[in-house]
Amino acid sequence: MIPALGEPGGAQRTMSYLLAELVKRHCTTLLTLEASGAKPFFPLPEPLDQIRIDKLGGAGLTRLYRVASRFWAIRHEVWRLSPDIVISFMDTMNTAALISCAGLGIPVVVSERNDPHLHDIGSAKQALRDRVYPLARLVVVQTQRVASYFRPSLDQKLRVIGNPVPVSPIVASPHQSDERGRKCIITVGRLEPHKQIDQLINAFARLAGEWPDWDLVILGEGPSRGELEAQARAFGLGDRISLPGIARDVFTELSRAHLMAFPSRYEGFPNALAEGLAAGLPAVGRRAVSGVEELILDGQTGLLFAATGGADDLAQSLSRLMGDPGMRKQFGDAARRHMVNWSPSRIFSLWEDVLSEAAARSLPDSLLGKRGSRLQN
Repeated sequence: MIPALGEPGGAQRTMSYLLAELVKRHCTTLLTLEASGAKPFFPLPEPLDQIRIDKLGGAGLTRLYRVASRFWAIRHEVWRLSPDIVISFMDTMNTAALISCAGLGIPVVVSERNDPHLHDIGSAKQALRDRVYPLARLVVVQTQRVASYFRPSLDQKLRVIGNPVPVSPIVASPHQSDERGRKCIITVGRLEPHKQIDQLINAFARLAGEWPDWDLVILGEGPSRGELEAQARAFGLGDRISLPGIARDVFTELSRAHLMAFPSRYEGFPNALAEGLAAGLPAVGRRAVSGVEELILDGQTGLLFAATGGADDLAQSLSRLMGDPGMRKQFGDAARRHMVNWSPSRIFSLWEDVLSEAAARSLPDSLLGKRGSRLQN
């Protein structure tokens, strides 16, 4: 279960990867809150049974009805299918899944996809999440930092699994200028305030005069686009800062870059940063951010600036790497090696362990053989 798959977000990408793996070994059904005919951004595997219950969007009474009725709709589908395990992604879907499945005797594994220390879902939703998460069989989080939010109440149920990061089909050459003699800083993500892209533009503006052969590329879409474009124009850097939108082939774009900047204020596990490192880019990111602190090893795969740092701190770290092609290559090579820790085979093996554990804990020994055999088939 996941609310929707139409957005190019990290949770949606990981769900598409996970589904592609699950259908190889298990009878798998995907349930979303979308209307019928909704198109996923990332490709989904075949064969895959899909259920769309049309409980998203609307306004006024329509929205109220859709939210209130989604619990019964989910419960009906789960009761009808009688699955061995339910896996749910994202906080609001997780609470809906746990409430809807209460009393059905089916283990629910929920996966938190952001850092609840900083990701504000509102006090009412937060209180509901804290109340119902103990109903989950297991709670999967992406990093130890996220796990620390739920401890000690859920300590025995927590499992830490990062996101699968595929091997990049194209490798960057961060130490070599392109055919025009230029170099590029790249960032990838949704254009919204907590990504701190405005801070990156400020930092680049401080460096633009010192490094006239460098440009900044900002990949992504979101509500902050207009403000960011205006900011770039205000600095007179419209010809050196580009916002080309969403890239379907992100690895090709990453391979053309020379340095990745990732100033986000909070994350769950940043797929975009992970893919940049997998492509052989050195990276600059913020300290004490979930996922960033695991992916960027300070002084090895990139540089970290202060958690509370501003544009000057970010600019200082960027400048160190902009001026040192040898360091960029060294860090980029180390980044590719580091990303083996999140290889798809390793991550999917951890998810299989979660499935086996959830199934084993949900049945008496006399029935485990039958249910376990069904899982493997």
